[in-house]
Amino acid sequence: MSDNAPGDLLILLALAFNLVAGISFFLTARGDRSRESLAHKSYNFFTALTILAAAYLFYLFFSHNYAIKYVHDYSDNSLSFFYTLSAFWGGQEGTYLMWLMLNALFGYIIIRRGGQYKNWAMVVFSSVNLFFLVIMLNLSPFAMLDYRPADGAGLNPLLQDPWMVIHPPVIFVGYAMAAVPYALVMAALIKGDFSDWLRKAFPWAAITALTLAAGNILGGYWAYKTLGWGGYWAWDPVENSSFIPWFASLALLHGLIIQKRSGALHKTNILLTSFVFVLVIYGTFLTRSGVLSDFSVHSFVDLGINQYLVGFLAFYVLLTLVLFGWRVFRINRVPLNYNFYNKEFVLFMAMDLLFMFSVIVLFWTSLPILSGWFSSEPRAADVVTYNNFALPFAIFFSLLLTISPFLNYNNFEPRRWKLKLLIVAAASLVVGFGLFHLLAGTTIVFSAVLSILLTGLMMYIFKSDLIKSIAPSMVVFSLVIIACALLNISEYFYILFFATAAMAVVSNLQSIFSFLPGRWKIMGGQLTHLGFGIMIIGVLASSAFSTDQKLVLPRGDKGEAYGLTVSYQGMRNDISFPKNELFLTYEQDGETFEAEPQLYFSERLNGIMRKPYIQRNLLHDLYFSPEQIQAMHDHNGLVLARGETKAVNDYEFTFLGFDMPEHGSKTEMSVVADVEVRHNGQVSKIRPAVRITIGPGGKQTTDIPAEFGEDNRYQATISQIIADNGSVALSVPGLLEAGPPDRLILSITKKPVINLVWIGTTLILLGTLIVFIRRRGEMAA
Repeated sequence: MSDNAPGDLLILLALAFNLVAGISFFLTARGDRSRESLAHKSYNFFTALTILAAAYLFYLFFSHNYAIKYVHDYSDNSLSFFYTLSAFWGGQEGTYLMWLMLNALFGYIIIRRGGQYKNWAMVVFSSVNLFFLVIMLNLSPFAMLDYRPADGAGLNPLLQDPWMVIHPPVIFVGYAMAAVPYALVMAALIKGDFSDWLRKAFPWAAITALTLAAGNILGGYWAYKTLGWGGYWAWDPVENSSFIPWFASLALLHGLIIQKRSGALHKTNILLTSFVFVLVIYGTFLTRSGVLSDFSVHSFVDLGINQYLVGFLAFYVLLTLVLFGWRVFRINRVPLNYNFYNKEFVLFMAMDLLFMFSVIVLFWTSLPILSGWFSSEPRAADVVTYNNFALPFAIFFSLLLTISPFLNYNNFEPRRWKLKLLIVAAASLVVGFGLFHLLAGTTIVFSAVLSILLTGLMMYIFKSDLIKSIAPSMVVFSLVIIACALLNISEYFYILFFATAAMAVVSNLQSIFSFLPGRWKIMGGQLTHLGFGIMIIGVLASSAFSTDQKLVLPRGDKGEAYGLTVSYQGMRNDISFPKNELFLTYEQDGETFEAEPQLYFSERLNGIMRKPYIQRNLLHDLYFSPEQIQAMHDHNGLVLARGETKAVNDYEFTFLGFDMPEHGSKTEMSVVADVEVRHNGQVSKIRPAVRITIGPGGKQTTDIPAEFGEDNRYQATISQIIADNGSVALSVPGLLEAGPPDRLILSITKKPVINLVWIGTTLILLGTLIVFIRRRGEMAA
C-alpha cells in the first residue's frame, strides 16, 4: 500500500460519514427522531476520522516521508521539533485539514449547547465541513511525488519563528468558530424561532472576536520582530483578510448587547452574524485564489481550487439572503432608542463605526479585483490611503469611548446637562488650543495648573453627575494638548488624536475602578476600550514619530547612533548560509552589549532575508535592521602570486618568493617576502617581513616594514600570507593598503512608546475574554 493511501482513505471515509451525519440531522430536524442516534454516531465517526487524518499527516512529517509532496515542500531534515510541527500549516493543504479538524471539534458546541436549534444548525454546519472535504479531495495533503527524495525543500525561513508556531492555529480557531453562531442563526431562520438564538450564539460570537483579535495581534508582533522593516501592520491585503472579520465581529458584539438589553437590532444582528462568516470565506478566497499574488507578500498561489472557493462563497451568500428574505417579516421589530444621551444609542453608533470601517477596508482590500474588471492593469490601495481614513475613525471611536462609561440605559433629560457639557467641552478645547499657541517652556507649570483649575471650576459650578464624571478626561484633554505643544507636534489631527485617545483611557480607567473588586465580570467592555485607547496612542506615536539613522560600518569600525557606539565585527557564516548572523557590539553608558541580527540569502524565496535585533526600553525600542553587506574591493591590499607583476600608479611590483631566514631559536621565526620594485626605469628590491615569537603569553606577530620610493616615502608590510597558493598580500599606506573585507549598511530606528501597542492589545484580549466568560455564564444559567 502506498504512503498516501491511508490519508486519502481517511478523507474519503470522513466525507461519507459527514454526509450521513448531515442527512440524518436533516431528517431529525424534519421530525424523524429515530435518525438522531445515527446522526450523532456518524458525526462522531467523522470527527474521529478527521483527527486521524491530521495525526497521520503529523506522522508523515515527523517520519520525514518526503515521498509525500506536501511533506517534501514544507519540511526538511534540519527542522526542529516545533518547526516540524508548524510545517503542518505551512501550506494550503495542511491549513485546510487543520480548519476541518477544528470545525469537527466545534460542532460539538452546537450538539451540546444548540438547544432547539441543534439539528438544523448541524445541517448547515455539516455543509461547511463538506466544502473542506471536497477541497481536500482535489488538493490532497497526501499527494505523492514520483520519487522519494533524501531531503525536503524546507519550511519558508520567515515561518521558522516561535510566534508562527502559535499564530496560524489561533487565527484558524477564529475562522472555524465563526461558523458556530452562523449555523445557529441559520437554524433560527429555518425554524422561524428567534426566541433563544441570541443567548445560544452570543458566547461564540465573543470567542470568535477574541481569537480573531489574538491572531491579528500575534501576526503583527511576528512581523515586527521577524521581517525587519520596522513595522507591525502594513495594510497588506492578506493581513486585511483577517482584520476585516475581526472588526465586523466587534460590530456584531455591540449589536448583540443592544439586542439583549432592549430587543432592538434583531434583523441587523442576524445579517451581521452572517456577514462575519461570509467575510471569513471571502478572505479565504482573496488569500488562496492567487488574485493578490502581485499585491501581497503573503498571498498563496492559485492551486486550481478557485471554482470551489467562489462556489462556497456564493452558496452561503445566497443561503443567507434566501432564508432572511423568507423570514424577515416574522422577526420581531423593536425600535431602537435614538436618544443620544442613552447608552444604547452610543453602542449603536459604535457598531455603525466598526461596521463602516470594516466595509471601507474591505473595499480597498478588494480594489485589485474591482479595478481588474475595468482595467487591464489592476491596482491596490497604498498605506497612505488606509491611514488617511483610519485616523478620523480613531478620533470618533475615542470620543464615543470617553462618553460611553458614564451613560446608562435610562434616558437623560437633555436640558439637565447638554448645555453644561457643551460649555465644559468648548472651554477645555479653547483652553487647550489657546495654550498650544501661547505656551512657552517657562510657563508650563502655570499653564497646566490654569487648565486644571478652569476645568475643575466649571465642573463644580454645573454640578451634573455626568459632568463631574467626565471632568478628569477634560483635564487630560487639555494636558495632552500642552504636552503636544512642548513636543513641537503641530499637526492638528495628531493633537486631536492623542487628546481624545487619552480621554478614552481616563474615562474607562475610572469606570474599571468602580467595578473592582467584586464586579469584574461586567468590566470586559471597559477593559477592551481602555486597551483600544492605549493601543492607538502607541500606534500613532510609534509610527508617525519614529526616527531612523543609517550607519555604514566597515568591519571593525564604529559608528554613533542614538547615544550608542555600534561596531560591526563580521559574520558567523557566509551570507548564503541559512540564518547567517552578524556580529554587532554596541556600547551604552559604559557597558558593552552584543547583538546578532540575521542577514542571508534564501534560495527557497530567491531573495535576501533580514531578521532584526531589538533593544527594548521602557519608553522606546531601538530596532537594528541590517540592509546590506557590501564587499570591499582590494581589501587585502596588493595580492601577488610568485612571479606575478602588478602595477600601482607608476610603480611595478614583482613577487619573487618567500624567504625564511634562520634565527637559531625554536621560539622565533620570520617570513620574508622578496619583492622587486620598478619606478621610473629604476629597479630596487625590498624585503618586508613578519616575525613570529612564541612566548609564555602565546604567539605574537610583529610586522617589519620595508621602505622604498623617493626619500623612502613608502613602507610596505605583509598584510596576509596566502599559504594555499603561495601568494602574498602587501599593504602600502599612501599607495595601496589593506582594509576591511566588507562593510555593513545598518538601519537603526527609534520607535517611541511602542510598548503601548503591546500593552493595549493585551488589554483588548483580556477584556474580550471577560466578555466571553460573562456571556458563557449567562448561557449556562
